[in-house]
Amino acid sequence: MEISRKDLDRIVSSVGSQSNGHSEYCGVTRKEMLKQLSDSRVAGWTDTLAAKCKAKLEWKEDKARQEEERRKLQDAEDAERGQKLRIETLRNAETLLREQTEKVRQFRQQQLLVETLYTRDNQLKEQEEKLKTQTAREELWHKAIMDDVQMAEQKSKEKVEKDKQRSTELAMDLRRQRDEREERIRAQQRKKREEEGHIIQKIARDESAAEKAEMELKSERMIKAKESMEKNKLLLIQRQEEIHRKEVEETKKCEDEVAKRNKLNSARADLEKKHFGEDNASGILKKLAENECEIFDKGVKLHNEKEKERIEALKKKLEQEMADVNKSRRLQLQRKVQDAEFEKKLEDLYVEELARKVTAQQELEHQKQLERRRQNIELRKMHQDQIRENERNVAKEKADALMEEHHKFHELKKEEVIFNDFVKKEMEYLKSQGKKTNLLEKTLHS
Repeated sequence: MEISRKDLDRIVSSVGSQSNGHSEYCGVTRKEMLKQLSDSRVAGWTDTLAAKCKAKLEWKEDKARQEEERRKLQDAEDAERGQKLRIETLRNAETLLREQTEKVRQFRQQQLLVETLYTRDNQLKEQEEKLKTQTAREELWHKAIMDDVQMAEQKSKEKVEKDKQRSTELAMDLRRQRDEREERIRAQQRKKREEEGHIIQKIARDESAAEKAEMELKSERMIKAKESMEKNKLLLIQRQEEIHRKEVEETKKCEDEVAKRNKLNSARADLEKKHFGEDNASGILKKLAENECEIFDKGVKLHNEKEKERIEALKKKLEQEMADVNKSRRLQLQRKVQDAEFEKKLEDLYVEELARKVTAQQELEHQKQLERRRQNIELRKMHQDQIRENERNVAKEKADALMEEHHKFHELKKEEVIFNDFVKKEMEYLKSQGKKTNLLEKTLHS
């Protein structure tokens, strides 16, 4: 519950009406009052120092109370355990007292003797059974080992025979493959030779046919060229005749023109004679006639040279085509020869590679066979060493068992001697005491 400032001032004013003689007492009372008010205000708080101290004190009290209850329970359990222990001790003391009586002691002695004899018989039987079992187990193990060794040897022999047979079959197969390959290569070579022969014959026939065709073509071309030349000659003759005719005509025309011109010239000369004189006019006319004849000769000569150049160009073109055909034929023959040589080299390389692979495979099979033989020898040696080791272990176990039996026998004998001495002393003591010892004697002599 929180107190306001107004309530606090009211309480202070009510308290402040006391006398000055009691000022010190009032001051202390005021502090206590303020502390109470503060405590009542923070009473519900859990994170204050006072609350933490209070919680710690409560925890210590609870812990002390729990420890006290635990100690009480432990004391009760200890008391109950002590009571049980005392009861058990009394019961054991009574049992020991009963065991120390003469009747119980005789019964225990008889029981101990019977148990000792029975235990000894059982030990002997167990020893015999153990020896029999060990012997049977050793025989079975030896038989199993021998069977395994024989089986391993038989398997090894069978494997060797199979490997040998497989190697023989592989060698025969490889030989057959090699023979087939050689036969196939020979057949291919024979076929190739036949094909080459046919090709050569065909080429020869083709060449002869080509040569014949070429000759025929040449002859045809020659005939055509001859015919063309004849035609050209005829054309030339015709052209020459035409030209001659034209020349004649031109000449005639020229003559006519010359005649006309001469007439004109003569007329003109007459006129010129009249004006310039006869010599100058005739010279000019002569030059004009010569120039016209020269122009006509140059035209005819130029036409003949062009025709001759065309015929020469045609001949050169035919010769170049024949040279190209011959060159292409030679290149084809060279290429065929090179291809045949390359095929032969490839076949030789293939045969060498096949022979190398076959040799490597045979060598690998031989190495594997040697490795298998070595492993079989090592396995047989390991089995023999294991058999010898097992025999040594069996002999050692037998010797240890015999030593243990002798040791036990001596211990039992020593115990029997001690027991007999003890019984003898006890019997002498009992006889001296006048007690009966028939049962003990009967037990000892039975």
